[in-house]
Amino acid sequence: MKKFFLTMMVAAISLTSFAQQFGGGQRREFKPEDMATRRADQVKEAAQTTDEQYKKVYDLFLKQAQEQQARMKEAQEKGERPQFNREDMQKQQEATNAALKEILGAEKFEAYQKAQQERRQRMGQGGGFGGGRPRGQGGQRPQGQNL
Repeated sequence: MKKFFLTMMVAAISLTSFAQQFGGGQRREFKPEDMATRRADQVKEAAQTTDEQYKKVYDLFLKQAQEQQARMKEAQEKGERPQFNREDMQKQQEATNAALKEILGAEKFEAYQKAQQERRQRMGQGGGFGGGRPRGQGGQRPQGQNL
């Protein structure tokens, strides 16, 4: 779960950076509501949440996204890049997991964690950002294959 949170943070920053770099000078606005919706939808799909649980999960993620946006804006106003402390991020993820477990209950939280683990494995096997290319030992292409 910790790796997932770190991956999400890096992905959000990377996507924002990529959009700014290649967006023809246009900046995409980071919308906390969109981030919260996407994350809450993932939980809903994995854990089959009720409407009430979904609302609580959405509110949790919205608060986190708004805090992240504030940190990024503050850094930008100072002319700096946002700094993310690994320990702070791990503590945040632990707090998020505790809140999710309280909202979802043990059974649904386990289903969510299982789905997240499967997702991480797919991404690690090229099913995510890597384009799905098969890899051999050590992350290298298998010899003799022109991919």
